[in-house]
Amino acid sequence: MHMKKNFCYSYKDFFIFVIVITMMALAVFSGCKKAEPTSLYDPNYAGKPQPVITTVSPAVARAGIEEVVINGNNFSATPSENFVYFDNIKAAILSATATQLKVLSPAIVKDSIRLKVAVFGAEKFSDIKYYKQISVVDEFGGLQSNEKPGGIACDTAGNVFASMAKNDLGDSIKMFTPGGKRTSFAPAVSGLDNWSALKVGPGEKLYACRNQRALYTISKNSEPALFAAVTGAKFFDLDFDKYGNIWTGGADTLVYHIKQDQTVQSYSIKDGKVIKSENVNFRTFRVYNDYLYFGGKVDSIEVVYRAPITPAGDLGVVEKYFDLSAQPGYGYNGPGVYAITFNSDGEMYLGTDGDDAILLIKPNKAVSVFYKGILFPMSSSFAWDKGSYLYVSRSGIIASRTIIRINTYKTSAPYYGRGDK
Repeated sequence: MHMKKNFCYSYKDFFIFVIVITMMALAVFSGCKKAEPTSLYDPNYAGKPQPVITTVSPAVARAGIEEVVINGNNFSATPSENFVYFDNIKAAILSATATQLKVLSPAIVKDSIRLKVAVFGAEKFSDIKYYKQISVVDEFGGLQSNEKPGGIACDTAGNVFASMAKNDLGDSIKMFTPGGKRTSFAPAVSGLDNWSALKVGPGEKLYACRNQRALYTISKNSEPALFAAVTGAKFFDLDFDKYGNIWTGGADTLVYHIKQDQTVQSYSIKDGKVIKSENVNFRTFRVYNDYLYFGGKVDSIEVVYRAPITPAGDLGVVEKYFDLSAQPGYGYNGPGVYAITFNSDGEMYLGTDGDDAILLIKPNKAVSVFYKGILFPMSSSFAWDKGSYLYVSRSGIIASRTIIRINTYKTSAPYYGRGDK
């Protein structure tokens, strides 16, 4: 009994001894642990130097489309480590060195934009430079939300003529001065919602069609006068050649040649080789450099064709010029060809109802989006003044219906109907 008691005390003493030793060890090691930091600030950290802007060119940029060059110091040669702000909008970096940044101007129009640069690892922004950007695209004519433009045309004085619908009912043809002042050119026509095409022609008359079998002339303050009619035809668009003859067509496999004496000659474009189908819907016609260009839908593809206009005034062999449906993001039954025109360098502007709105096709067939990011669909009709302004009738969804004016910084190829050479 005595021995059992001593054993119990010995076991208890040993247990207490182990606990004490463990606590002492923890105290020793805890005392050696490094103290946690109380701040992120490192007094020994040396950041990169503050970026410095010395010059910006050009002196004034075209908003949304132009490359802006920023010269200075303390930039990063790694593009992703630079941050350029136009007010609170970050610009896309095109290239970077330690002394120069090239950026795409963002779509902001303002006289005093606060331009500044930040560099990853530098604690401070650059000092602010004030910069000016101008618009290359403007809404034109002050259209109301219940108005929808149709076909448009320009005369030699820069006036814009626009067929107009109001509340989806036909309204008069309006004339807008280059400054945007509106007057009525011709009265509304009963039963007509909109003219699909207008062109200025000989005698400063408007020539008009509306996806039916007839072509009309319209003089100021006058009702339309029938110029030519073809049973079964559907004239959707028209253009003039340098001899004053009209080329037109629409939703059939015939192209029509109408002389000023009102005689009509038709040409079949279904040759069994280039165009094999009768399921066609051509929406746009344009004469350029002795070729007739016409575009629209054939079966499930959207395409532009062309054919030479012979010295005798006949139409030559048709060839495919540009296949829109073959472009990335388009495809069969995709966005369509609605308008075509050319600048004096031979570049084609192609209006679509796709997100790109207008494509630019160079003579070598290189394709780019025209003024990417600042134009919206759909581009249904073009007209060009005698300078650099391209006017676009934008129809489609109600929210986007208007006329826009684009400064292309180019001049137009001739519009022969108004007397261009």
